[in-house]
Amino acid sequence: MQKKISKVSLGILALAVLMVSVLFVGCADDSAAEAKAAMEAKETKEAAPAEEKKSAPANLTKALPNAKYVMRMAYTDAGTWPAMGEKPQAEHAYALLFKSVVESMSNGEASVELYPGGTLAQSKAATEMVQNGTLEMAITTGTIAGFYPAMQVFSLPYAFRSDEVAWRVFDESDFWKNMVADMAEKSNLLVLGMGQNGTRHFTNSKKVIKSPADMRGMKFRVMPSPIFSQMVEALGATAMPLAHNEIYTACQTGVVDGQENPVWNIAANKWYEVQDYMTLDGHVWSENMLVINNDYFNKLPADIQQIIKVASLQGQWADRVSEALASKITDFSVLNANMDIYSPTANEMGQFKAAVEPVKEWLKGQVGAKVVDDFYAAIAEAEAELGY
Repeated sequence: MQKKISKVSLGILALAVLMVSVLFVGCADDSAAEAKAAMEAKETKEAAPAEEKKSAPANLTKALPNAKYVMRMAYTDAGTWPAMGEKPQAEHAYALLFKSVVESMSNGEASVELYPGGTLAQSKAATEMVQNGTLEMAITTGTIAGFYPAMQVFSLPYAFRSDEVAWRVFDESDFWKNMVADMAEKSNLLVLGMGQNGTRHFTNSKKVIKSPADMRGMKFRVMPSPIFSQMVEALGATAMPLAHNEIYTACQTGVVDGQENPVWNIAANKWYEVQDYMTLDGHVWSENMLVINNDYFNKLPADIQQIIKVASLQGQWADRVSEALASKITDFSVLNANMDIYSPTANEMGQFKAAVEPVKEWLKGQVGAKVVDDFYAAIAEAEAELGY
């Protein structure tokens, strides 16, 4: 968790908030009606059943009637905002703004159907569908390395010292541009934009973790991804790969002592009910990546392609600011009220970073030294440009 936000960051966030506000203007009349109905239901205390609350507003999956090009987009985050909730979850913010820009700039010639909340497919399955052409687009995270192994470099622990450095790498670096082109050619997945899933931190039910020494003998749930297991083992703990939906029960029953995730995810899933301590070490910066089937994209007219590119860039900033508002303000406040939160000192952070050095060498053996070395060179360039 960053203790200071630069003036540049504040300006970017303010701009992104303004972009997100456009969503209210872009919503169709039926969305407004649904929002009004939701408010009336709240006022009369006639709450909808739980299953209905999880459903996305019907207009999200409606294509414009005269659209020549219809694209379907699947993602995991809930799609209930603006009818419900104080703000959209990050992937939903991305999708809403993307849809609005594509449909308005194309005068309805192109339309986007949104499938939030995993209603069409979960992240891995959705990415597979995009790859084989049975789905046009998806917002994915974590599982992308299974389709293009070099993507694991972005999960190297403590690689990015701040959000701004990560954004600079993804928005400006030749390293990322070359990787996008290579992934499109080799996997048929074209990355259109990079949002932010959040910076990951450790939580546990045993004690305050101030250094790797405190993690010895503890068991942590990790994503079923080898690099996450390598990281936790390097820090002296035992890694236990488990599915996302098993985290709460595993923590509650003592199958694991802790887990690691972004702030917003910990709050959304109420893991603070079964975890007492959180350490703000920020070990991995995780992505929300919008991908499209490369063959499909290349067959679209040049003007529609350009509109999609513009919508992707605007959408990624809506995603980033939505995540920042949650992890740095609203959801962080929830965790702060329910957990013992610790920020490691500079010396303690040095111990964490030193402990995971072997992970870098391990990944070189998996994807090649050049990919890893070029990645760190791109980070160094970004840091220099930002004045670090």
